[in-house]
Amino acid sequence: MVYVDLTMKLSPETPVFPGYPQPVIHKWTTIREEGYYSNMIFMVEHTGTHMDSPAHFIEGAPTIDEIPPEKFIARAVALDFSGKGPGGVVSEREVDEALSRLGVEPGRGWYILFRYGWDGVRGEEWVRYPYLSDAAAEMIKGLGVEGIGMDTPSPDVAPFNVHKILLPESIVIVENMANLARVAGRVFELIVTPIKIAGGSAAPVRAIARLP
Repeated sequence: MVYVDLTMKLSPETPVFPGYPQPVIHKWTTIREEGYYSNMIFMVEHTGTHMDSPAHFIEGAPTIDEIPPEKFIARAVALDFSGKGPGGVVSEREVDEALSRLGVEPGRGWYILFRYGWDGVRGEEWVRYPYLSDAAAEMIKGLGVEGIGMDTPSPDVAPFNVHKILLPESIVIVENMANLARVAGRVFELIVTPIKIAGGSAAPVRAIARLP
C-alpha cells in the first residue's frame, strides 16, 4: 500500500480565513528546564486542514464530536480542476463529466475531493480561490456521499450556499487539504480523523490517502 499525507502543516504561518487569528504555537516546557518538551496551541477550529460539522451553519445540528466514526474512513475520488483560476466556478456539468471520465459513481460511503492546486498559493490570491456552483452542490447532495474535500479554504464564497446545501444532509466538508496532485484522477481509501472537540463546529484532521 502507498500512503499519501493530504494534510496542511500547522504553524504560525498557516494561512487563515479572513477574520480568524493566526495560530499560535507557544513553547510551554523544554527538556532542558522541565525535563520534557510541550507546546501550547491557540487557534480557531477552522484552521489548517479541518472538517466542518453540520453545526457550523445549522442551528442544533450535530457537532464534530457527534459525527459517527464510520464517516472518517471511506472510498474517495479526487477530481482535477487545477485549470480553474482565481474565482473560477466549477459547474454541475463539469463535475458530472469528470466523474464519467473516470467511470466512477460515488454515493454512500464515498468522498469527492477537488484538486485546484491551491495548497501552494499564499497571499491575497489565496482567498480568491475557485469554488463549486450551487448546482454542483445540489448534484453532490443527490449522490448521497459522506463528504467532500478541497485544497482551498472553502467550497464556496459568501453567502456560503454550498455549506448550506450539504451540511443539513450530514455531508461533511474537509477544507485546506494538501498534496491532492498525488491522488488526482484516482480512487482510493480516505482516512480523515478529526479531533473530538466537545460541541465543536469543526476540528483539525489528519487526512491520509491509502492507495493500492
